[in-house]
Amino acid sequence: MLKININLLFTIINLLVLYFLMKKFLFNPINNILDKRKSLLEQQYAEANLTKDNALKLKIEYEDALKTTNDLSKQIIDETKAQAKIEYDNIIRSANEEAGKIIANAHKNIESQHSKELLKMKTEIANLAMDTATKIIGANVTPQSNKIIYERFLTEAGELDGTKDSR
Repeated sequence: MLKININLLFTIINLLVLYFLMKKFLFNPINNILDKRKSLLEQQYAEANLTKDNALKLKIEYEDALKTTNDLSKQIIDETKAQAKIEYDNIIRSANEEAGKIIANAHKNIESQHSKELLKMKTEIANLAMDTATKIIGANVTPQSNKIIYERFLTEAGELDGTKDSR
């Protein structure tokens, strides 16, 4: 059979006591520290995930806000371009109307000046004709006869002038 030596028994008892003592005073505090560290790491990991999720949400919100801002700025630019085009067209139309008025006034002034010059020329021609007629006739003509000759000359000159326009 087996012989159990008392030394062996004391050694086993010592080992068991040492194990229980180490377990109580060494392993349990170390396990507690490890558990606390593990819970702290898990908490930090959870906070990191939460922060990451919040960062992703903020990123999405900022991207949406940026897209909205870009769309809005593009819309504002398009509206401004359209308004500028309308203003440009109004300015061009106004300038064309003003130019048309200036040209019409210039034509009226030219016609008026032409009429005045034509009347002046007719008067001068009539006076020359009167002087010539007086020299040809050789006699003094009365103012009434001058008026009749003058009116006849103007009538004939006007008829000649009218035939040139109808051609």
